[in-house]
Amino acid sequence: MAAAIGFNSSISVQFIPTKGTSNHSICNIPLRKSNLVQPLKPTRRKPLKLFVVPPSSPTSSDTSSLSPARTIMEFYSSINQKNLTKLDSLIAEDCCFRDYFFPKPFQGRKEVMHFLEQLTMCMGDYRNMRFNVELVCEGNDYTVAVNWHLDWKKIEVPFTRGCSYFSLSVNDDKLLIKKAQVLIESPIKLGVVALAIFKTVTSILDAFPAATEWFLKSPHAMCRVLLKAYSIGIHPVISPFLAWYIKILNLTACILTTTLNILHYLAKIFHK
Repeated sequence: MAAAIGFNSSISVQFIPTKGTSNHSICNIPLRKSNLVQPLKPTRRKPLKLFVVPPSSPTSSDTSSLSPARTIMEFYSSINQKNLTKLDSLIAEDCCFRDYFFPKPFQGRKEVMHFLEQLTMCMGDYRNMRFNVELVCEGNDYTVAVNWHLDWKKIEVPFTRGCSYFSLSVNDDKLLIKKAQVLIESPIKLGVVALAIFKTVTSILDAFPAATEWFLKSPHAMCRVLLKAYSIGIHPVISPFLAWYIKILNLTACILTTTLNILHYLAKIFHK
C-alpha cells in the first residue's frame, strides 16, 4: 500500500545580483505541504486521426482553394472513388511521380494518369478497398507529407502502410501536384539480420573506396559490366544444364499426364 509522505519546511535562496547592482537579498520561500507519492490512475487513449496544418502568416492570403493539405485529401478521395476526371485536374503537366516499387519515375501528366488508372483498376470495388489517410502534415512552399494504409471493408490490410511526399505548384489560382514520392512498407521484416547485412555492406564499401565511389556515381555502368560478365563467363556454362533440366521436367510432365489419363480411363471402365 502506497503511503503519502509530506513535510512542511522552508529553504533559503540567495539571489546574487548581476553587474550594475549592489544589493544582496536573502529570502525564505515557504514550501506548502504536498504529497510526494500520488496514486496513478490508468488512462486509455483513443487513436486519433491527425490533420496537421501550420498556422498561416498574417500577411499571406488564407484561401481554402490554395490549401495543399486539402488538395492531397482530394487526391486520395478521387482514387478511392475512381474519379479519373478529378485526378486529371489535380496533376500538373510536368508532374514527376516516383513510386519506389518501380525502377523509373513516371514523367508527365500522361504517364502519371496511366499509372493512376491502373492503380484504381487494381483496387477493385471502390466500396471495399480504399486508402485510409492517417496523418497529413503541411510544410512550407506548398509541400505535404502523408501517412496512409489500405483498408478492405474498413479492416486494415497487412503490409500496406506507406508515406507519400508531395510538392505542389500554383497554376491559375489552383494547386496542382508537381512532384510525388511514395514509400511503401516492406513485407519482409529482416530485423537484426538487416543490421548485419548493412554492417557487411558498409565494411566492403570502406575496404574498396575507389571502386565504391565509381559504383555510386555510375550504378548503371556497373550493372552493364555484371551482365556482360554473366553473358561471357556464366551463361555458356549454365545454359546446357538448364536446357537439360527443362527437358527432364517436360518428360516428367508427359509421363504424369499419360499416367493420369490411363487411371482415368480404367476408373471409367470399372465404374461401368
